Amino acid sequence: MDVWKRLGAWISGHMVVVVPLCLVVGVFFPQVLIPLRPAIPTLFAVVTFQNALRNDFASLRDTLRRPQALLITLALVHVVAPLAISFVAKALFRANPDTVVGLVLECCVPVGATTVMWSGVYGGNVALALAMMFVSTTIAPFSIPWTLRLLVGTTVEVDVLGMMGDMLYMVGIPAVVGVVVNQLSQGWGKERLSPAMAPLSSILVPIIIATNATGISGYVLNLTPWLVAVAAFVGTVTLLSVCAGLLVARLTRQPPDVTVTMAFDCGIRNISAGAVLAAAYLPAESLFPVMIGTLFQQLLAAIVGRTLQRRMGLGES
Repeated sequence: MDVWKRLGAWISGHMVVVVPLCLVVGVFFPQVLIPLRPAIPTLFAVVTFQNALRNDFASLRDTLRRPQALLITLALVHVVAPLAISFVAKALFRANPDTVVGLVLECCVPVGATTVMWSGVYGGNVALALAMMFVSTTIAPFSIPWTLRLLVGTTVEVDVLGMMGDMLYMVGIPAVVGVVVNQLSQGWGKERLSPAMAPLSSILVPIIIATNATGISGYVLNLTPWLVAVAAFVGTVTLLSVCAGLLVARLTRQPPDVTVTMAFDCGIRNISAGAVLAAAYLPAESLFPVMIGTLFQQLLAAIVGRTLQRRMGLGES
């Protein structure tokens, strides 16, 4: 068991290295991972369940009693970002509507589960990160289809019911079940089951990332100036999203730990879920702008997190 936990801890502690390696494996060896594609939604549901086990109704209640940071972050993530990115993307990439769809999808998926990890590592507010992930993933089955329909509905036909069903299967239902299990077990889910499953989740996340990366293999191996421009745009958006979270947190006078978490929540999205949806329901060219965000998000999280930790005097967990 100790070896199992150390393996999971090592993977989680080296995500900045693991994520690029996963992308490389998926891009250069797609034939090995393509058979795993049908299992990806189920694997993702397992990861969501494990993360949700660390939450309970008490922590959600405490966060909801002081909901300012949560509501502000939700507005930034699910309203401001999709509107802003849609406007700019349509102006810059109007020659390729499928690329615009991918860019909009990337910015309207829920916050990533790794926000909890980064918040813990760099002294953020873990309770807020958990609550934000829970609320964001719970509303995602409804917010994603309607956001795409509203912002790019004239460009692509979206299977709203199918997408809602997948999001419920991957994140909505597992998140609710995880919280309920932890609550009914009086903390056993958080104290025992979640740590026992954590190494499994740490292993599944790279598998999900690598398998989803197979969808952009052809594009990356045949990069064009257009794709390079899309990648640069995604990197810029990720950086600006983190900065927006920091700026709004400062303007609303949030404490240092909440400031760190808001930065992560605004900058890190659930790219794996977005990639699954893009691969299943959207044109092939929509997958590249979604997947390429993984590299920028995790690398930026490590750099920004360390910088904020030093400047704000926050301790490591």
